[in-house]
Amino acid sequence: MKSQKNKSGPVSGPADRTEAPDQGPRRYRARINREPALDRMRVQELAGGVHSQSRLLEFLDVFLVLLPSRVKNVVSALDSGDVEAASAAAQSLASSAAMAGASRLELVAWLVDNDLRIDRMDRARETARRLGPDADELASALSRLLTGR
Repeated sequence: MKSQKNKSGPVSGPADRTEAPDQGPRRYRARINREPALDRMRVQELAGGVHSQSRLLEFLDVFLVLLPSRVKNVVSALDSGDVEAASAAAQSLASSAAMAGASRLELVAWLVDNDLRIDRMDRARETARRLGPDADELASALSRLLTGR
């Protein structure tokens, strides 16, 4: 009989999105909670790529303005059962969140999309319940950053 010792799956890091579909919301809740609402290191990296503090502030301000509608698009599509629209909205939210340093929101949006891809609408809806509160926490963190750090 072969040993199962070396048959464990890959160790998941913060950027590894492949493990998420196999975990239910309760199992990955701790992983989500470990992610910061706002990753200031990412924001600093973005600032280096933008070459202008005013452009960075403008980008983050626009992100904040659009954030409620992006979250609403995901939730509305899930509520109506439109898998394609929900997936597209979740992907859009995850991408924009990544660019703004919104690590937790990015992860939650990717998890929603992953749930949709494996036909787990109920789990996607359960995970999506985090989007509003996580977006609110992010908005507070970004507002503090924009008004004086």
